[in-house]
Amino acid sequence: MTYELVIVAVNDKADQLLGRVEKSIKEASGANVKLDRLGKKQLAYAIKKQTDATYFLLNFEAEGEAIGPVWDKLRLEQEDLLRYLLIKKENKKPRARKGKRLVEKEQKVEVEKEKPKVTVAVKKKTDESKVAKDKKATKVKKETKVSQVKEKVAQKGKKK
Repeated sequence: MTYELVIVAVNDKADQLLGRVEKSIKEASGANVKLDRLGKKQLAYAIKKQTDATYFLLNFEAEGEAIGPVWDKLRLEQEDLLRYLLIKKENKKPRARKGKRLVEKEQKVEVEKEKPKVTVAVKKKTDESKVAKDKKATKVKKETKVSQVKEKVAQKGKKK
């Protein structure tokens, strides 16, 4: 498996920390260790009273069981290490590019030809007399509900 480790270290002790981390990866049977020094960057917020730190990116290959000891060593490096992130990267299989892409493009073109370019929505004119009738009907319904509520209130008043 391929792993990626990002380290945010205190500026003064960054190189010493990096040596210890690389050593622990090699002890845990890590192979193909690639180091990218991302440099000193200002932190978004202070961590352990530090406002800037040195960033490192390590890519390496190791078995799943070998990551436990590396993780434990990173947890113990509290003085020099501000933050760390260890991620398992999945190995993607390379695809056949030319032939497959041409077929995919042809299929997309065929699908696009089948779709209509423009859709037209047609609205029917509403009959004004029908709208007026609907308004009257809702008004009558509201009036009947109000009268029913008034009757219930009157009945409750009589019971008391």
